[in-house]
This record gives sequence, C-alpha cells and structure tokens, in this order.
Amino acid sequence: MAALCVKEMPLSVADYFAKAGDTNRFRDEPDGVTQLCFGLFGEIGSLLAALKKVSRDKLLESETHFAAEEIGDALWYLVSLAHHGGVEPDLLAAACILGLRRRLNEAEIRPEGGVSFEEIDSLAELHRVKFEGQRENLLRELAAAAGALTASSQQNFKSWTPEKVADTLGGLMAQLALVARCFQFGLAAAARENLNKIKDRWPGDNPEFCRLFDASGCEEHERLPRQFEIEFITRKVGNRTVVVQQLNGVNIGDPLTDNSHVPDGYSYHDVFHLSYVAHLGWSPVIRALLKLKRKSRSQVDENEDGARAIIIEEGIATWIFNHAHARGDFEGVQIGKLEFGLLKQVRAMVQGYEVHQCPWWQWELAILRGFEVFRELREHKRGIVSVDMVKRTLTFRPTSEPRVAE
Repeated sequence: MAALCVKEMPLSVADYFAKAGDTNRFRDEPDGVTQLCFGLFGEIGSLLAALKKVSRDKLLESETHFAAEEIGDALWYLVSLAHHGGVEPDLLAAACILGLRRRLNEAEIRPEGGVSFEEIDSLAELHRVKFEGQRENLLRELAAAAGALTASSQQNFKSWTPEKVADTLGGLMAQLALVARCFQFGLAAAARENLNKIKDRWPGDNPEFCRLFDASGCEEHERLPRQFEIEFITRKVGNRTVVVQQLNGVNIGDPLTDNSHVPDGYSYHDVFHLSYVAHLGWSPVIRALLKLKRKSRSQVDENEDGARAIIIEEGIATWIFNHAHARGDFEGVQIGKLEFGLLKQVRAMVQGYEVHQCPWWQWELAILRGFEVFRELREHKRGIVSVDMVKRTLTFRPTSEPRVAE
C-alpha cells in the first residue's frame, strides 16, 4: 500500500469529518444510528476475517493492505455516528487524545484547538513498545467495545449527551489508532485512503470522467466512433428466436440467442458492451466487432484489444448479468446504491488493463445505465441504442414498426 509511505500535509480530524460527512447515506434514515453501529461492528469484523484469511490462505497481499482499508472504513462509520450524536470534530479528537492518555497512564491534558490524525498517531507511536506483541488483545478489545456500542439501542444512543457520545467514540478511535500502529501505519494514512475511496465511489456534484483511452496515441481511424447507433432486431428463424444487430443497416456480429434453457433476454447483452463504450470509453468486444483494434501500437493491439481482454470483458458482462438477474436486473437501484462488493470485484477483474483507471462511480454508471436500456430493449424486443462518448450517455428508442424476417 504505497500511499502509506507518502509524506503529506497533516490531515485534521475536522477536515476528514467534513469530507466524510458529505457521503453519510444514513443521515436522513430513521434507523440511521442502528445502521451505522452495525456498519462499524461489521467493518471491525471484516478486519478480523481478513486477517484470518491472509493467515489461513498465505496470501501475497500484506496484512497492512487489508487492515488499512477496514480501519479506514470503520473510521468513516465512527465519524458518521459522531455526527448523529451532535459531536463536533474537535470534541471527538480531544476525546480520542484523552482516551490514549488514559490507556498510557499519562496526565489527562485536553488538547487546545484542532487536532490532526498525525498528532493522534504520534501519541500512539510513542508508546508502541508498550503494546508490542499484544495485537490480538487489542483486536479483541476493539471488537468488544464495538459490540457494546452496537448492543445499545438507537433510542438509548440518542439520549446520550454529546460529551458521552464523544467519550465513547473517542475511546474507540483511540483503540483504532493503537491497532493501526500494530500494523505499521497510522490513522492518518487510513483516513487518507478512505477519502480516496470515497471520491472513487461517490464523486460529488461535478464528477470528472477519465480521459478517453484512444483520445491520443493511435491513428484516428482506429478510434471508437464518438457517436453511433446500433439497431437491435428480434427475428424468428425457424423455431429459434434470434437477435440481430445492425450499424447503418449492416449486420454486426452473429445472430444471438439467450443460450439458456429459460429465456432471460441474454440475447440483448451486447447493450452492456455499448454502455461500457459510452461511460468508460472501453470495450475490446465492440472494437473487435467494428474492426477498430489499435494496430498502429502493437502492444496495445495485443494486450488491450486482444483475445484475453475480450474474454475478460465478456466474463464481466456475464457475471454481472447473472448477479443482476436474481436482483430484478437492478430495477430501482439508484446511482450511489449499487453493491460496493460487486464494483470491487469488477475492478479486480480488470487489474492491469487501461480501464482499471476508471473509478468505481463510472463503472456503476455504466452498469446501471446498461441495465436500464437492457430492460427497455427486452420489453420492446427491438429498437435503436444510441452511444455518445462525448456526452457519456446511452439512450434507447423503440422502432415504430417491427422488422420482418428476410
């Protein structure tokens, strides 16, 4: 986890508090406190499970990588709970400092002014030797403290004064700081990584799309067309129903069926590849169909546009399709609400390819918009799908008359 070693300007608890608060999706939920408590407990449980997996499976990834992500996520839930409890960031940070000093048998001197995560980490580091070899005990204590908080009802939590909320959550933050030190990093690094993760997942009001991958470095005739339309036509051929795709009246690819004992609309699945083009600027499958592989750059042609990349994209589309089929084809899923685990899995599947640069929110847009058009196409059986790589849009309009089989 390279970011843990980068020297940066101090990150104040108040600054993190403000940025994390912008993505608190439980703020207006009637059971928001309960969900946040469950989330905090779940992240600490995930930390323990991840460490067990690393040890059991002898994974190459370091414990630090797993621990930093889970502690960063736990910190997000903790800070969001503080917001629900009416706790100001400086009060939370001061309670954390006092919690550390109590554990270290130091004078309980309340810090004045704002506190940075680096100050919290420095205090934890000064006494790291005292907790050397006690990682398991610290993890047990952290899990027990999170469990005790979760056991408290939402009604009970809301009856607490801000001071009591700060003292409880500040103590938990102090424990997080000590656990982080056992893994050779600090809360500052975990908080920064978490902010990067937040921006990757929820970009705010003015998101910036990744630059199109073929915007430069290849011949113009090798670039994906910035605007084009594909017509989907459902036909009866003997006792089979097939879907044909046309670009400017010319058939593209082979006629498709659902390839399933139970009809599920998979014959329209190329709409997902079109959505990847529109929202990600990427699709080795569509490049191959339109004969737009980047031949002028041999490594790009072989690695980014080659057979392996095509197989990976088809695998992603099929895996997501099967996942979505059991979830109503994502109907009603709003932007920002798609399962995070799904997005993380997709990112892992494209590791090493150019599309790995695309943030999670861009993938979410491609997936949800692709399924929205898929549902329309499945309903109407035929229609035109318009791709606009400039506006990053995918739209559908049904054709007015059914096409007759030739």
